[in-house]
Amino acid sequence: MTGKKELQYAPVSNFNIIQEGYTPNSIDTSVATLNQPLADMLNYIGLPTEDVLVPIEERRKVIFALESTLDILPMSERSKAMYLSKFTVAITVGLFDGALNFLWNETINALRNMVNNFDLQYFYSIAGTLNNRYKNLNTFDDFENISDHDLLEICRRIGLLSDINFNRLEHVNYLRNHASSAHPNQNDVTGTEMLSLLEHCLKHAIIAEPDTSVIQIKTLLDNIRKTVIPEEDITVIAQDLLKQPQERINDFILTLYGLYCDERQDDFVKDNIELLAKPIWVGIEDEVKYRIGSKFGLYRKNAQVYKKEATQRFLEIVDGLRYKDEDSLAAELIDKLQTLRSVHYNYNNFYNESIHASSIAESLPKSGIPDSARKLFVKVIVVCYVGNGLGYREGVDEQAVVHYARFIDNFEVKEIKEFLKLFTDPEFVGDFDRGIPNRRLRSLIPKFKTKTTDPHINAVLDFIAQFPSSRLDKVASDHRYQELMKHI
Repeated sequence: MTGKKELQYAPVSNFNIIQEGYTPNSIDTSVATLNQPLADMLNYIGLPTEDVLVPIEERRKVIFALESTLDILPMSERSKAMYLSKFTVAITVGLFDGALNFLWNETINALRNMVNNFDLQYFYSIAGTLNNRYKNLNTFDDFENISDHDLLEICRRIGLLSDINFNRLEHVNYLRNHASSAHPNQNDVTGTEMLSLLEHCLKHAIIAEPDTSVIQIKTLLDNIRKTVIPEEDITVIAQDLLKQPQERINDFILTLYGLYCDERQDDFVKDNIELLAKPIWVGIEDEVKYRIGSKFGLYRKNAQVYKKEATQRFLEIVDGLRYKDEDSLAAELIDKLQTLRSVHYNYNNFYNESIHASSIAESLPKSGIPDSARKLFVKVIVVCYVGNGLGYREGVDEQAVVHYARFIDNFEVKEIKEFLKLFTDPEFVGDFDRGIPNRRLRSLIPKFKTKTTDPHINAVLDFIAQFPSSRLDKVASDHRYQELMKHI
């Protein structure tokens, strides 16, 4: 005899859902009936039960609304959706964190398949502009090396996700990292939230389709890589492309440049690029032009002769030699900023940013922030300084924040202008709706106002400072901001 009370399990026949069929009352009774044996089992083997299983009333919210939420999923897809079976079982037994994990894994798989069916090479060309360690990726299996945040960001930049749907899925990713069984935590997700997360993942990833404008980009890239484009068609093609969003135009020229520097490409592909590059070049931002120009010095330093000469030729074709940088420091600085950005958006960033922050100072030229790196520098440093508001450390890496503060103290008018423009960037403003990031961001405004007497810049700074609390992520959609920025 062990002295333990023998654990009694409820027989299956006690579950009213089996005896009475699928009715709200039978489901309600069955969830309650299932809960006690689970708690008894955990108690019997000496395991904690408090804060393990979600309260029954929260489970009911999901279960009773699940059928209507799944109406958007065709029955042919539903019948093979094993992740939804696992999701539903986890909800029923009260493990919302596990359910969230099942849902997010399927969302990532769906986005990867969407990209693969769209244009994998184009995806990886943009990935390489976000982080240098993504540059040699090219297969479906290489998706394992792309962080979930960066997958969402690249899908947004391509146009597979709209800005608002990027924010919705980034919120799911945020909860998956901080309130699911994927990582240790004590955070709660309610039944109503779970239904909303399920709907967002289904509608905007799992059953989503690319829109027409994105398909036009895919068709153009396919034709550049596969056929000889008649010279007389170039003007029409360029004019149509320049109607795309600015970010997409920037990414497209970076993709063309990457193809042009690739020794494996056929001569006709490079001929197509030479025809298209100049009329598209006039529509891209200077920051992108400087970024391409910065590659010359990096390729020369690393003895990458073919790419160095291709960069020279590309800049000659587009009449962009003034953007050429023969020093490698600018390109090295961009690579380090890209790495810091990825580290910031990964889990445990509080402990991993400092080594990269200190390294950035080593690549800063004495003449100041290079034009090719200015936009990225301001974005990454401010985002890391502001933090995500999580944890007890103000949502920042405390060892790294001293570097960020020093960099920001050295901002001049050019950097402040870039700061103001960045409010249109969904990734930049992603955490500004939370209390701590909102406060930390606003603390920068008085510092910036001491740097300039320009009335137009100060008018925008004042507007941001007076914007409603925890709504800074909505600044760019306000017509007053848009009017003020016309003078910057």
